[in-house]
Amino acid sequence: MVSVQEIVSFLETYFPKKLSYEWDNCGLQVGSFSDKVDSILVCIDITEEVIKEALEVGAKLIISHHPLIFQGIKSIKDDTPEGKIIIDAIKNGINIYSAHTSADVSKHGINHWLAKLLGLENIEGLSIKQKNGYYKVVVYVPVDYAENVLEAMANEGAGFVGKYSHCFFAVEGEGTFKPHEGANPFLGQVGKIEKVKEVRLESIVPEDKLKNVIKSMLKAHPYEEVAYDIYRLENEISYESLGVVGKREVLAKELILELKKKLNLDFVKASIQKDVFKKIAIVSGSGKDLIKDAYFKGADCLITGEVGHHGILLAKSLSMSIIELGHYESEKVFVDIVYNLFEDFKKKDELKIHKSKIKTSFTNIY
Repeated sequence: MVSVQEIVSFLETYFPKKLSYEWDNCGLQVGSFSDKVDSILVCIDITEEVIKEALEVGAKLIISHHPLIFQGIKSIKDDTPEGKIIIDAIKNGINIYSAHTSADVSKHGINHWLAKLLGLENIEGLSIKQKNGYYKVVVYVPVDYAENVLEAMANEGAGFVGKYSHCFFAVEGEGTFKPHEGANPFLGQVGKIEKVKEVRLESIVPEDKLKNVIKSMLKAHPYEEVAYDIYRLENEISYESLGVVGKREVLAKELILELKKKLNLDFVKASIQKDVFKKIAIVSGSGKDLIKDAYFKGADCLITGEVGHHGILLAKSLSMSIIELGHYESEKVFVDIVYNLFEDFKKKDELKIHKSKIKTSFTNIY
């Protein structure tokens, strides 16, 4: 059995809560971080049908994209849909966690997944939510413990350069120290200078990973007092963004057919202004507020869930095409993304991950 806290901590390494917008409500909606679970259900929306589905598969944790509770509520009663769901979840010991805009903004989330699915190149952000700088962390470790400390740091995000992990530099040398009264040295004796063969271990660390990397490094290090340095770097800053844009030359009709096939869609709505696209923007869910952002980034087309009538008019005035997939249809890949993430979960053998079969899109073509 795995605690809800362990699962949430793992998930938030990919979808940090701090990436979510102030109006949103990402995080644990119902339940307890200390609860133990052995089965998870992943879905888009929390409905009564989803609660029943969780009971059928024995899931004690539901991970949803859309939050069950968006705004503050004054009462929880079973005569309201939201209240009934909360009561049923608590009665049956079901925890509910939501990753909404945190999954929209994250580079591990929906928009980047869609961009890669469509083969976009030179991907960049539309609306920057957060920028991350980089630090160089240097630590001095006894030779026999260098590998343990390296792994501990790497597991928390140190040493990632592009598509490469464990990017560290190590050089051996001699360290000296003299323990004083009250010290409890791992090596040596109080009052005597000790000389030890050590490794200078250094690596790059993203700003948002720094705290956890240092914490893990100190835990893995054998010394009572650890010697380490942190340097602010001027390397190119990475970003987290709501929406992405990338390059790809493709016929409009060809792109529409590709979207329908790859996302298993019966139909899409489209307002096409050009026969050929060279730059494509993607915003899952509602993209109406990012139409101008896409235009200023040079996009010929915006692929999104929905923009509404006035959004279509605005895009047309800018000679930009819009392809509307449907709100649910543009975000349903969240289930696959989360499911696949758990392949890297350390305790994956103790968990069963289920994809919800409940479709929460109720629009049909007649």
